[in-house]
Amino acid sequence: MASLSLYLRASGKEVISWREDYTTAKAEAAAGNKPMLVYFTAPWFGPCDYMKRTTWASNDVKQSLANYVPVKLNVDNNEEFAKLFGIDTIPHVFIVQPGGQVTRDYSGAMTPEEFVAWIGKS
Repeated sequence: MASLSLYLRASGKEVISWREDYTTAKAEAAAGNKPMLVYFTAPWFGPCDYMKRTTWASNDVKQSLANYVPVKLNVDNNEEFAKLFGIDTIPHVFIVQPGGQVTRDYSGAMTPEEFVAWIGKS
């Protein structure tokens, strides 16, 4: 993860058009035959805040998600889905195909560059 000084300087605003309801996002993904990027987060957790201000504020990341339905789930408000996905650490991202199968996941914070490289391997 980036150094503390980079974290403190990061102040971008999110540019991702997050869906915040898993069921609705899953239906949208199925209708458009697109995979979902499911992101588990908590507003009180530093690494999640870091991604909010850096990774999710990057236009390169936004562009890399053009063919995905991005859904952000706060673990405190979505305990059922956190259990379903076996969440024990955050931030945690999953690629979920339109049929519901998980094809990739990553636990931990990523810089914008790391995320673009990770998603590009899908």
